Amino acid sequence: MALVPTISGVQQVLLGAQAVPANSSEVSASIDGELRYANVFKVAVGPIILCRLGTVEDSPAVTAALAAVFAGGLARLWSWKQAGRPHPVGMVAIGLEVGVVPVILAWRRRFASRSA
Repeated sequence: MALVPTISGVQQVLLGAQAVPANSSEVSASIDGELRYANVFKVAVGPIILCRLGTVEDSPAVTAALAAVFAGGLARLWSWKQAGRPHPVGMVAIGLEVGVVPVILAWRRRFASRSA
């Protein structure tokens, strides 16, 4: 889970809209710049999670990073509603972000209470 946002974020920072599945290189310079800017945050999430794996059960940094991933999934859902169905890769990302992240957060909470 930690490597996926990092790798895709780096790719989208470097390539812009061309890195998006079913890309459209016909986006404005403003949209391309916003896409690259937003992906810097994806690049940041992975290392935060990776650095805290040893203390995952009690790490506020991991909770914040996972909450940001979840919020990103909600933003993708909103985009789906407003702009239309995304590429299948985007649909998988939504499933991971909105479906799997809450399960991980619940597991962390349960794990932390057992450790205490």
